[in-house]
Amino acid sequence: MKLVYYKSEIGNFGDDLNLWLWPQIFGPDFFQNNQDVAFFGIGSILIENSNFIDQANSCHKKVVFGTGIRSINENIRIDHSWDIFFLRGPYSSLKLKGDLDHYIADAAYLITLLPQYITYLETPKKYKTSFVPYFKSLDKVDWEVVCENLGWHLISPTNLTVEEFIIEVAASEMVISEAMHGTILADVLRVPWKRCRFFAHIYEGEKVSEWKWNDWLLSIGFSENTSVDATLKPKKGLKNRLQTFFKSKDLKKVCKRLKAHDKIDFKLSSQDTLNRIISQLEEKTTLLKTKF
Repeated sequence: MKLVYYKSEIGNFGDDLNLWLWPQIFGPDFFQNNQDVAFFGIGSILIENSNFIDQANSCHKKVVFGTGIRSINENIRIDHSWDIFFLRGPYSSLKLKGDLDHYIADAAYLITLLPQYITYLETPKKYKTSFVPYFKSLDKVDWEVVCENLGWHLISPTNLTVEEFIIEVAASEMVISEAMHGTILADVLRVPWKRCRFFAHIYEGEKVSEWKWNDWLLSIGFSENTSVDATLKPKKGLKNRLQTFFKSKDLKKVCKRLKAHDKIDFKLSSQDTLNRIISQLEEKTTLLKTKF
């Protein structure tokens, strides 16, 4: 399979999960076999006129296994060479296939099929509340200072291996995350979670960000997209000598807004929902192994 995914120069757990997860699900030779098949896994990478689609079009066949459409504006034409096993959520299913029959949930839920999943669930709790920033937000404020002020544990989406990140989330009693895969992983590991809005929706654009979150949330039974709002307006044209001053002020604002997180309830999908997802993922995994 030719893996098609987004690769960040600084690393990013949600995207890096692809290289770690798929060989464990489909075997160590997964990326060596069927080289003329493009494989779309974790990520919002079904994007019209993108490098991802160009990569796929260089292959004879394309497999979509839990991927998401990036936004409502995408118009991707698929033909008989595309094999849509499942999509991330109902928005993606409606946009790509015109129905609600082709989604399960984000492909990161396949972690539940790993033999070590039970071990992850049994990880001793070390942290009361953990926070996961979006990988593009890391340089906006000093998150270590923010978390220290709030008494939270910081989990970086870029500085840990995939396994280390999983264990850090599993060791948390609660997770507040700006990164969508921080909350997805928390849900997989049965750790109550909340979404935080800080910079991701500014970087991606409001339509893209909310589309992605709602696509996933609806797939696990949540129609309300609530979040802790720590948004800071982007500043333009700041002189370098003012950066430290503004970052100091921003840090105080972020801390103040995050302290108000109690206004938003923690979420966790029901066990029945998770069991349904697991059953459907097992079926699709078996089907792909049969076909390839």
